Amino acid sequence: MAVRRWFNRGSGGSAADDLDTSALVALRACHLLLLPSTTRPEQVAELVKARIPDGDLAAAGEVAIGRHSRLVGPYQLTMESAVDAGVPMPWTVVYALQTPFEREDPPLPGTEDALGLSFAFPQGMPWREERRGLHLIIGLARRLGGAVRIVGGELITPDPERSVDFLVQAPHWLEPLVTRRLVARVLPGARLATGSADWVPPETLDTASLNMPDAMTTAEFHALSAAASSFDAIAMSSQIDVDGYAIVADLDHGMDGEVEVLVRFAATTVPSVADQPWAEHCVTYEVRWSYPDPQEHERRLPSDEFLQARRRAAPILATVARSLVEATSGVVTDEDGFWVDRYSL
Repeated sequence: MAVRRWFNRGSGGSAADDLDTSALVALRACHLLLLPSTTRPEQVAELVKARIPDGDLAAAGEVAIGRHSRLVGPYQLTMESAVDAGVPMPWTVVYALQTPFEREDPPLPGTEDALGLSFAFPQGMPWREERRGLHLIIGLARRLGGAVRIVGGELITPDPERSVDFLVQAPHWLEPLVTRRLVARVLPGARLATGSADWVPPETLDTASLNMPDAMTTAEFHALSAAASSFDAIAMSSQIDVDGYAIVADLDHGMDGEVEVLVRFAATTVPSVADQPWAEHCVTYEVRWSYPDPQEHERRLPSDEFLQARRRAAPILATVARSLVEATSGVVTDEDGFWVDRYSL
């Protein structure tokens, strides 16, 4: 699919009068990012740059998002030209996603996803460049209060409150107990995850089922277990050379789920910190919310209980992320990979 480049650098976007009939028809054949008329092109370009460091959407009017795909715009439409371009009311500011259409099998019956792709593509799910491009513009629509018009007319309107997770990229590694103390300032029950959730303490073990040697009495077994537990506690509190760990904390006694902080060394350079001197050696602190019913995270229209729990969890995750970014002198992004001002957390 070929799409002409209809961008006027001097005007900050193509005016409707600059777009002839063929251009409007071509817009109809693209997935479109629809934004409020108050959105400045610089806002969009700044967010895109967090995902595509080499791009300059504001200056060039387009940015490559793959070998065969690009985002082009903005276009300022009149009400009449919006109708010709297949843009629903009241949207008049659009960006076009030029990408080949690449589809997988249809979603399985009953399948949902938070982005709304299974709802918008019942005949076959987009993948490869088309899917990556859609992820980008749906994320932009979520962040900027917009929508995405899919070719064919389906409209995806992302929930602006969907993104509650954060990613902190930083030059400094915090030891597990230091991170636990930071999280415990907000969530006093924060603990270091051990990776053995169903471990049973020795005091509750049924010693008769352990097939212990006759030479070891029950008392001796408990004494040995206590000594082993003491050794483990000392080892966990020391500075062990680890390359990743997790801190977890319950919300409202577990009714609202958990906050998890996953810490690891970044395997590859993350686009949002590509211009930092420490980009190749950064540490990732992933602050995320886990709801008791994991399927709720993937529902296009979650339950009221989920939404209420998310509203309670959101400020807590923001506070944890702010503590981490301040302690590590890092850079924070939302779960779509767009920069977040630490002072807004």
